[in-house]
Amino acid sequence: MKMKSRLRSCALAMTPCALLLAAAPTRAQDKKFGFYAGYEYFHSNDGNLNGLRLSPEYRLNGALSLVGDFSADFGKLASTDTTLTTVLGGLRARMSIGSAAIYVHGLAGGVRASSSITPFQGVSISVADTGLGLDGGGGLEFKLSRLRMRIGADYLRREVDIGGGKTANENDVRGTVGFVF
Repeated sequence: MKMKSRLRSCALAMTPCALLLAAAPTRAQDKKFGFYAGYEYFHSNDGNLNGLRLSPEYRLNGALSLVGDFSADFGKLASTDTTLTTVLGGLRARMSIGSAAIYVHGLAGGVRASSSITPFQGVSISVADTGLGLDGGGGLEFKLSRLRMRIGADYLRREVDIGGGKTANENDVRGTVGFVF
């Protein structure tokens, strides 16, 4: 039940982005706009999360694109129910090799972690933290008829509040697979 509620919240939060992209001039012929949607696997020292990743992009020139990157991951980190949301932006460089392509990107933005635990029936403790996130990664794209399939990996460095006005950096790995439209 909780997972359905979280997925619904995630879908509602990401709907404006999808509508914005749909309202933009989405002419497939000019190949200026692209949109990636896929599954994301998030690995941290505290555990693993699974989620959704969306990434609109606007091609500035032949190889360079302006990118937005949005993800929502759900699961358990350090024995607590956790939702991790990222809102990042940056540049992506892409090089075609026949019908395939390789890409690398550098992104920066915000990362929000929300965790809750229920130690006793009817008692729930929740915390949320938002910090800076820096992401670097890359991957491969393969042409499949009208779509392209993307497989990628990222290194995400995120700032977390450790209490007492202090912060620490967490180093995480994200893997993704999905389609570019």
